[in-house]
Amino acid sequence: MILSEIVEKLSNRFPDGFQTLADIPPPTLLKDMDIATKRVVKAIRESERVTIIGDYDVDGVVSSAITYLFFQEVGFDIEIVIPNRFKDGYGITPELLKRVEADLVITVDNGIHAFKSAEILKKRGTDLIITDHHSSSDSLPDAFAIINPKREDDEYPFKNICGAMVTWLFLANIKREMKLEISMSQYLDLVAIATVADVMPILGVNHSIVKAGLQILQISKRASSEVLRDRVGSKISSEDIAFQIAPRLNSSGRMSDAILSFQFLISEDYFEASQLFEELENLNLERKLIEKEIVDEVKSSVDTSLPILLFYSENLHEGVIGIVASRIVDIFKKPAFIFSQTGNILKGSGRSLGNIDIFYLLSEVQDILLKWGGHKMAGGLSLELEKFPEFQNRVIEAMNIYSEKDFSQELAVFGELKLSEISKELLFKIDEFQPFGHENRKPIFKFQNVEIRQIRNIGKEKEYKKVLVQQHNSELEVLFFKKIRQILVGEKISFLASLHISTFKNVETINCHFESWS
Repeated sequence: MILSEIVEKLSNRFPDGFQTLADIPPPTLLKDMDIATKRVVKAIRESERVTIIGDYDVDGVVSSAITYLFFQEVGFDIEIVIPNRFKDGYGITPELLKRVEADLVITVDNGIHAFKSAEILKKRGTDLIITDHHSSSDSLPDAFAIINPKREDDEYPFKNICGAMVTWLFLANIKREMKLEISMSQYLDLVAIATVADVMPILGVNHSIVKAGLQILQISKRASSEVLRDRVGSKISSEDIAFQIAPRLNSSGRMSDAILSFQFLISEDYFEASQLFEELENLNLERKLIEKEIVDEVKSSVDTSLPILLFYSENLHEGVIGIVASRIVDIFKKPAFIFSQTGNILKGSGRSLGNIDIFYLLSEVQDILLKWGGHKMAGGLSLELEKFPEFQNRVIEAMNIYSEKDFSQELAVFGELKLSEISKELLFKIDEFQPFGHENRKPIFKFQNVEIRQIRNIGKEKEYKKVLVQQHNSELEVLFFKKIRQILVGEKISFLASLHISTFKNVETINCHFESWS
């Protein structure tokens, strides 16, 4: 495959070229931005009580952390409330409001479906500003202001930004209004983490945000950033965020309380941040064990003949049902809803693939749901147990709009590559399109008829394989981080893989990561 052909294919993802931070559309294009900003400025100047209500996933915790750090610099005290998944449920709930006393409540990364809570706060005489990025239905909560690029009447040109990005734009506008000398770029490492963790498309504005954020992450003096560099790597990539940082930050909200991740991100002390990271590490290990048990249970019980997979069981760990749903989607290549039953209530998470829209499916049955929300690829909901048969029938019926091709999530293969065509020049050209991620995936190449010369088991538990392959006079190491069929020395194989440069003791070597069999 010709180098110029590879570069052209990558360039087609960016028809207008790479965007920079200067290309980020101004915050004022977001509906309600000005009135929300003026309301916050009033609260600051009149020393009102302000409460920020976040969420327990990475995006929500990061949004809360950015807000806290910003107002610390302003010199204005705010209360941060991050719901506990097990005690409070998702977002700004009526139950949560029982412990909130404020003149102004601001949500970050949630609130677009908080109709009841908006009514409660209005009756109290408390103003509510909602900042969110999740898809909204036709109607909106009765709030003082709603900042959400996915509002039908919103004109912000870039819709697919994460909740932390919406928060960052809001804070930037407050800074502008108050003429403050605060560098907003210092928070871009956190916005980058949230953007990747929330699986936003790494194109356009998001590409520039993540690229700049990764650069900030390399030099930030924030204790959490220093710990991440020491524990994850001195040069953190978007892949490191997706596979190492995000699971650990998510683990506290899944297994215990997301306040741990929040405290880690805002910590001013390296030793404290290190201890908190260790707690997150242990919670993540516990999460993996529980997740495997539930996946095994679902695999042996779910009806795989249905176009969408549905399963519920008593007292499944609520913190892992979302990730279990993702695993089930990966295994069976169908969308899935997994529920944990507590008494007469089912709490569930949905995950999708291909062109199948979870938000659409939930909107079709919203009249029988107690709570719901999400976007195309993921959603959360709760309903009464007696409504489950109706939920199942109607969701299956809603799936009728999709054809077999909508289930497809085939890897976008760039083309066939011979081992002799691999060079550092090729990898450096590919890396010009970093950071990679959702919708800007690292190129996947097809390798045909290469011979296995050596097989080594690697990893702490020897669970991975490092395989030396040869084609004519060229050799390459292939790293298998997935469970694969048995392979033998001398066998000729064809596979799909992405290329990487590894550095060990200042020596750079090229290898590739197995993606799938060809």
